[in-house]
Amino acid sequence: MEKRIITISRQFGSGGHEVGMKLAKRLNIKFYDKELVDLLAKDGKYDVDFIEANEEKCSPPMCPIMPGFAMPVFYQDLPSDLIYKGQSKLIRSLAERGPCVVVGRCADYILRNMNPVDCFIYGSLEERISRKMSMVPEGLDFTREEIKKRVIDVDKKRAKYYEFYADRKWGRMEDYDLCINTDKVGIDGAVETILAYLEHCR
Repeated sequence: MEKRIITISRQFGSGGHEVGMKLAKRLNIKFYDKELVDLLAKDGKYDVDFIEANEEKCSPPMCPIMPGFAMPVFYQDLPSDLIYKGQSKLIRSLAERGPCVVVGRCADYILRNMNPVDCFIYGSLEERISRKMSMVPEGLDFTREEIKKRVIDVDKKRAKYYEFYADRKWGRMEDYDLCINTDKVGIDGAVETILAYLEHCR
C-alpha cells in the first residue's frame, strides 16, 4: 500500500479526530490536528490562546465591500486571516516532508495540488450528540439540549470558515474521495474503510 497524504474533514461529534489518529497509527505516518496549534505557536508570531481563539473561524470584513470590488476597500488582514495563512503555509510544509493525516483546517483545499485522499466523516445529529455527551468530563453537568446546540453551532462555524477560505461547499460529496457515516461503521470501521480504499487508490 502506497502511503499517501490523507485529509479528514468532519462533522462535530462524528469521531473524525479519532479516525484520523487511528489511521495515522495504522499507517505509521504523522498525524496533525491540534498539533498544528502548537507547531504554529512555535513559529513565535502567535501564542496558543490567540490561535485557538481564531482558527477555523471566519471574521467579517472590517470595511464594507464596494460595488465592483471583490475585496473590501482598504482591506486589512483580520485574526482569522492571519491564522489561515500561517496554518496553510505550515500544512503545505508538513505535507511536503512526507505522508501524513491532517484533520480539518481546509487541508483538503490547501493540499489539493498534492493529490491527497480526502475523506469526510459524518453522522446523524442524534448519534453525534450522544458521542459528545459520553465525552463530558466527570463533574461537569451539561444537558442534551446544550450539547445539541454546541454541535450545531460548531458545524455552522466550520462550514462558514471552509466556504469563506476554500470557496467551495463544506461537506459536498463530489469534493471528497470518501464520505463515511460513523453511525453505520463506527470509528474502527471508518479506519478499515479508508485502508481498503488506499489499497486500490491510484
